Amino acid sequence: MFRFNGIGTTIYGKREVKPEDGSYIVTKWFTVLYFPIIPLGSYRVIKVKQNFFAGSPKYQMRDAPLNMKQIIFTYVAWWSIPVAMFFLALIGAVLKPG
Repeated sequence: MFRFNGIGTTIYGKREVKPEDGSYIVTKWFTVLYFPIIPLGSYRVIKVKQNFFAGSPKYQMRDAPLNMKQIIFTYVAWWSIPVAMFFLALIGAVLKPG
């Protein structure tokens, strides 16, 4: 994954956590200005067991079917703020006296 100035790919979300192994589903996105544009795939993230001296934890990502609930939630969470700001600006322009 690579992103420069908010354009590139990143992972958003955490769904369907399995308590027995702590794994969960994430979705990889193509982003513009950090906003998710196109979902590229979903993955199950699994923490790899390590010994005490191994340092920071390591993770495996395995392909999973696209998680539509996560995709919809990510779109709504990211895009609701600019849409709301647009409509508030529009309402303010319409109600502006003069």
